[in-house]
Amino acid sequence: MNKLMKITKNILLSLILIIFIFNIDIIIKSTLDSSILFFTKVFVCVFPYIILSDILIYYDYHIFLKHIFGNILSKIFNINPNASIIFILSIFTASPTNSIYIKDMIDNKQIDNYTAQRILIFTFFSSIPFVIGTIGISLYKSFKIGLLIYLIMVINNVLIGFILRKDNYSYLPNSIKQAKKDNIFIILKKSILKGIETSLIILGNLIIFTIIINLFLKYISINELYSSIICGILEMTNGVIQISLLNINIISKILLTIFILNFTSLSILFQSFSILSKYNINIKKILITKLVFSLPYLLLAFIFL
Repeated sequence: MNKLMKITKNILLSLILIIFIFNIDIIIKSTLDSSILFFTKVFVCVFPYIILSDILIYYDYHIFLKHIFGNILSKIFNINPNASIIFILSIFTASPTNSIYIKDMIDNKQIDNYTAQRILIFTFFSSIPFVIGTIGISLYKSFKIGLLIYLIMVINNVLIGFILRKDNYSYLPNSIKQAKKDNIFIILKKSILKGIETSLIILGNLIIFTIIINLFLKYISINELYSSIICGILEMTNGVIQISLLNINIISKILLTIFILNFTSLSILFQSFSILSKYNINIKKILITKLVFSLPYLLLAFIFL
């Protein structure tokens, strides 16, 4: 059995190598396009917030937020009040920054792996500039459409968190803090280095999934509707843009866009998993949960179609 698996693995790897060699033009173009997309759309939104989140947590800003929002969020989601900063900040930033917040709080022993697993599921948000600006104003020429899509995404995450609440949660008391000895310049340097490392992980995932999408479109011929949905499941930005170009009514486009945003896309999910790779995160459970809670929007879209 092990020998058969080894042979199968080697055949699969050889096939991937052949595909990459004979499609070098697609590989280069995909890498270039995804790099441009990353530096013009993703990096400018994510990198500043990586630095900001690191500084906020270093100076215990999450404790301030916990005093304001911790009790109400703890009752709604039945989560550790220490995790309140993750949900609040994730609303105003973009995934995978939720994973960055979670990682920082685990490292600082302010939440445990169980809480991290739970809150990760319902804190995937697309950025406000992307949803309202790019999707609403640029693609559909409507601020109201962008705002509506964003509000639905927030409501969807709240419902996921509420439905998946447990009878009790694990609580970590605030650990005894050591005196802050680093000055602001050292803190900023560490935060920048962390931001660069995290950004490279995001860029790598974006390149890989863009290559997969372009190879998929070359070798598999399906109609534009299904192609757009599959592309959106793989990589959100490309999928949303393709959906906006479909020759269907605008309600169907909006519903399909909501489905893609609520699912988040495998590219962003794997970015988060890469950031949290050294922790015990149940990837299968998160993927199934995201898909299950996104399917009603897809079924509703097909009803309209």
